[in-house]
Amino acid sequence: MKRFAILAGLAATLATPALAQRKPVLEQDVALQRAAVQAWTACIAAEKREDAHRILLLDFNSDSYKLGIRALAQTRVSQGCFDVMPRRYRSIRLGGLPLAGGLAERMLEADTSMSLLKRLSLAALGPAVPTYSRTDQIAMCMVRGAPHMVAALFASEIETDGERAALAELKPVADICAGGVGQFEASALGLRSMLATASYRLLNSGQEAGNV
Repeated sequence: MKRFAILAGLAATLATPALAQRKPVLEQDVALQRAAVQAWTACIAAEKREDAHRILLLDFNSDSYKLGIRALAQTRVSQGCFDVMPRRYRSIRLGGLPLAGGLAERMLEADTSMSLLKRLSLAALGPAVPTYSRTDQIAMCMVRGAPHMVAALFASEIETDGERAALAELKPVADICAGGVGQFEASALGLRSMLATASYRLLNSGQEAGNV
């Protein structure tokens, strides 16, 4: 038996009283949403790997991408994967960039052929990869210009001091790629998602959709 992963537009979810006491409600919501992104995308990336690979390489402005990411957002995950997911994550809804970014990061983690740092560093020496928006262009510039910092970000756990430190180190790189200080701002979730999708396309540029 399978369950639907209902993932259609990032939305707030339930917070337990104990967690709510430790953090402000908004911060708590963000932390839970980000943890849920990891849980859901781990299931989908593992069980729909070829579909995720194909969709992540598409122009995200295209109808094919929009239909594909929507289909992944409504995909069925195995009962086993659903059952091991913390209950408070199961009703969280997400889509678009958070879903794509989470899938890309899970797919990056799954490739253990060599370290992510080495893979990104080698790919950064290669030819340019198409970008599909200004923010995507900034993210690709960051990945190619500072692969060691991007790899360090992906090695950090979400909502931790390690992640905050990695994001702070990347801020000057983002400013340069955006054309100046204050030209670009993004949340931790947003920036991590943008960098993950850009990294995935950089590493897989030129591949046929089925070659994973």
